[in-house]
Formats: sequence, C-alpha cells, structure tokens
Amino acid sequence: MTVDEARTRGGRPLRILDINTRLFHHAAPDQTDFFWSGRKPGGANAPLLGPGAFFRTMRMLRDGDYDLVVVDGPTLPAWHPRTWLTALRDYHVRAPKALFAIAATRLMHRFHDVPVAVIDINDSFGVGKHNFRLIDRCHSYFKRELTADKWQVFFKSSHWDLPGRRWRLKKSSQRRIHKLKPIHLGYPGRLASQPTTVKTSDVFFAGDTHPNSSVRSEGIEELLALRNEGYIIDVPDGPLDRATFHHRLASARLAWSPMGYGWDCYRHYESSELGTVPMMNYPTICQHRPFRNGEHCFYYSPEPGGLARAVRGALQDPDRLAGMAVAARAFTLENHTIRARAEYVVTTVLGRSLDGEPAAVA
Repeated sequence: MTVDEARTRGGRPLRILDINTRLFHHAAPDQTDFFWSGRKPGGANAPLLGPGAFFRTMRMLRDGDYDLVVVDGPTLPAWHPRTWLTALRDYHVRAPKALFAIAATRLMHRFHDVPVAVIDINDSFGVGKHNFRLIDRCHSYFKRELTADKWQVFFKSSHWDLPGRRWRLKKSSQRRIHKLKPIHLGYPGRLASQPTTVKTSDVFFAGDTHPNSSVRSEGIEELLALRNEGYIIDVPDGPLDRATFHHRLASARLAWSPMGYGWDCYRHYESSELGTVPMMNYPTICQHRPFRNGEHCFYYSPEPGGLARAVRGALQDPDRLAGMAVAARAFTLENHTIRARAEYVVTTVLGRSLDGEPAAVA
C-alpha cells in the first residue's frame, strides 16, 4: 500500500525517528528522520544530533509527531574514556557537537513517552550494564546475537558470572528478559550481481579465516581438502571487489557461511538472494524466521569432519540443491530484506505496519 492509499483509507503512515541504526532510514526514507550520534563519524549522509536538531526533535516527540523512536545499543557507555577520546580524535572540529549528540541520545528518553525500540546488531552476545536503563525504557530490545539461553547476554554485566537462579527470579531481571527479541543482520544494500543457473563451482568462500572464529580457521583446511576428491572449491587467494565477489558467489552451488565474530553473517543473506544455498554451522543464537535445514540451507556440526560430510551430502542431489536455491531466495526476499526487518520491528512494538494499518497476525 502506498502512503497516499493509507491516507485515503483513513490510516496514517508511521513517522519514525531513527538514531544510528539506518534501518528505517533505508526502509522508509519518506517517513523517517535520521540522525547520527555514534562515537565515530557516520559519513556525509549522517547528520549529527547537535543542539539545534536535538531541541527540535524533542519538541516533535513531545507534540506526538513521531510514532516510534529507534536507537542502537552502544557497545560502550557515553561516559567511557574510549567513547570521548575516539570522538575527539575522529570528529576533529566537530568533536564538541558529536560529544553533545552522544550524551543527548542516552538522556533524551527520560523526557518523552514515545515508544522506543533498540536495535543491537553488534557482534557481541552480551548486553553491557550501561544499556540496562535503555532496556528498562524501551518496548523491545532487538538483538542480533541473542543467545539460545537469553540469560547469557547478562554474563558479567550486572552479575559477577553467569546469572544464577536468585538473579533470574528478580522482577527487574524478568522484565528485561521479556524485552529481548531476535533480529537478523540481513543485507544492508543492493547486490552487485543476479542469480544464475550457470554454476561453475561447488562451494564458494571468501573471507577472513585467521585470526577469526575457530569455526573458520579450523574449517577452511577441511574445505580445501575436498579439492583432492574432485570437488570445485572456489576460495580466492586475495580480496575481491564487490561485483566480482557477488558474481562468484552466485556461480556456486553452495556458499560456506561459517560464523565470524558473531553467528549471524551478511553472507547468509547475500548467498540465498543470489540463488546459492548457504552452508552454515549450527546456530548458536535465537532467530526470527530462520532458514530451515534441508529446505533453504544446510547446517553442519563444527566438529572435525562435519563440514566435509555436509558438503558431500548436499552435492549428491543437484536437482534438489537447485530447488533449495530457489526456495532460499524467495524466503530471504520475503523475510530478510531491509523493508521486512523494519516491518517486523514496528509490528512487534506498535502492532501496526509502516503504512499505519493494523498489522496482520503472523
């Protein structure tokens, strides 16, 4: 539905204030005001939330001009020395404005009652103690690396170790755990290639292996060893430009997509959108609308031999693999695009879609 159609039917498209996440800035730019307050510059198209913008924004929040505020979950508190030293170093003459923006973003939610959603796409599975007030204030805290046992995100934050029974029984802890929601990383932009049925390799992988996750550093030797069995394993010797990377990814039957610093990875979604079936180690996180094993992807055990067995098994039936590639692409385009992830957030928080209409029950 277009914005005009929503108005005609009596609905009002949602107005979003997006600070740092860029999700709504890209998904619904005509409905979104976007500002930046990160400790590092966000680029030419990331206006800082300086004093003037801050007070205008606060007035709009208090006047009810926004339906939702979306902010990031910062890895460091605003008062941490690394935060302000990085800002002083990287923003140069704009450092005072940047420091104001960093502090203002963390304080502003005390002075308005618009629903707040936090989107944390950091590699870490943890949530720092400095974000507890943000969790308490927000409606939902969407976390990319949301551990299978959600309590583990509080490891060594407000508890000296892994939270135990007494800590988990606290009402404040219970409220926080219920606000944690999974969200996928997805892919942030347009792909530089298109799906192809002309497959020139069996498995493609390009990325850091060392130093990186042990899943990568241990799995790469197992993957390369498959060449001795006659499989075509495409692993570039050096970095590729974006267009070449996507072309070679689209030309493979399988994409090895092991976890890096976090389990969720851009390659999961790039490969499936390009018609290549992702091969991923078993998830370590909670997911929203995850790929289904044997239907959209293959999962494998990271123990020795697990990757090789999974590759051999997947390549035994080329027709099935081709059908899975089609299904994976359709699933990604339905559930993991920028627009789909933005709709998931507003539906969860407001029970409405971006066009303002009541959200359909999933």
